[in-house]
Order: sequence, then structure tokens, then C-alpha cells
Amino acid sequence: MIDFHSHILPAIDDGSSSVEESVEMLRLAYRGGTRTMMATSHFYAQREAPEDFLERRGAAWAKLAPALPEDVPEITLGAEVYFYAGISETDCLPRLCAEGSNLLLLEMPFQRWSERTTAEAISIAQDRGLTVLLAHIDRYLDFQTPDVWDTLEENGIRFQVNASAFLDSWRTRRRAYKLLREGKISALGSDCHNMRGRKPNLDAALAAIEKKMGREAVCMIEERAEHLFTDTRSAVEV
Repeated sequence: MIDFHSHILPAIDDGSSSVEESVEMLRLAYRGGTRTMMATSHFYAQREAPEDFLERRGAAWAKLAPALPEDVPEITLGAEVYFYAGISETDCLPRLCAEGSNLLLLEMPFQRWSERTTAEAISIAQDRGLTVLLAHIDRYLDFQTPDVWDTLEENGIRFQVNASAFLDSWRTRRRAYKLLREGKISALGSDCHNMRGRKPNLDAALAAIEKKMGREAVCMIEERAEHLFTDTRSAVEV
């Protein structure tokens, strides 16, 4: 199982507060079946330069790596990049992709997206040759018209849904299952931040999916995630 969205690096953003908490989160994820976890700390271009972010990320990883036991997932360093005007024209994006891949986890604004905003996201995929994975699209559904998702998907944009969408309110679950049935979910992420209210929870989401839709649905989402993970690495090896 691959977790495409997590905040497990210590003391770098609003996620894990310490090395000890990071290890506890990783062990919990591993016990739940996660074998690969992307460490996608928040990056806000409005707050810092990419070089400063990458230096902070490297320092956080240097603290965590020596403390890791064997019973934790393999970690891939990445970023959750918040959208900003002009993002499609900036040169830093490949450095913010998940290491060894062309996969960019992009967090979109929590509002109705303009045509210009969606065009910029599409431009990253079409003109920059990156695989754009929109973070937690379950959190944007209230703001967008249904046709937006078809337009983005037709232009190569992939969608990540948080595990909590299959575990929260009836309304949230209903919409998450609709996305799954429509084949729009390319990846799941725990979006875990701590060991309190936002623990690693992919296993709980997959158990809920299996109970409602059967084992085939779980296999489908796991296969789609594995293909995404593999394909985005092959893209930089060519």
C-alpha cells in the first residue's frame, strides 16, 4: 500500500512535532499495511523560496532517518505545493516533485477555481511534462462544478482523495464512493499530521471500501496507485 500524502517529517510544518511522533506515526502506518509513504510537507511559495524549503526538508529528514526502526514504510521525500498565480511558469517545480519521479502533489485554492486557475494546473501537466496529482480533491467538491473534474482528467491531471473521506460523514462518504465508482481516484493519502486527531488511516479506509464495494474495489485502487507510482518514476528514467 502506498500513502501519497503525509506530514510525517518532524517539526517542518503543521504535521509531526518531533522525531518520536514521526516514528510512532510511521510504525502505525506500517502495521496497517503501508509500505511506501510520501513525506509531503507543505510548501508555500508566498512564504519561502524553494531552496529554503528544500534545506529545511533535508534537515528534518537528517534528524528522522537515523532514528527509523525496521518496521516502518519506505519514505519518499516530496512536497504538498500550494497553487499560486504563475506556478506553471516557474522553474522550481521538478525539485518539488516526489524524489526520483515527475509527480507533483498540488494543493489547490479552497474556493471556486477560475478558468485561468484550471488552465495553469493543466499547463503544468501539458507544457512542463509533470504528472500533477491534485491533493485531497474531496475537500474541493463544494466549490467546483462537476465538469471541472472531467476537463482536468482529460488533460492528464490525476486525483488524490484522503482516506478520511471514506470514514467521515455520510455525505462525504457518499461522494467519495461516487468518485471511486467513476474511476476518478488515482491515489489515496492519509494526510496524517499527528498521533491525535489525524493519525495514519489508510487501512481503515480500505477496510471500509472492501466492506461496501468488495475486494475488487480495493485491488483496483491499489493497482492504480502502484501504476502511478511506477509510471512517474519511469518518466524521469527515460
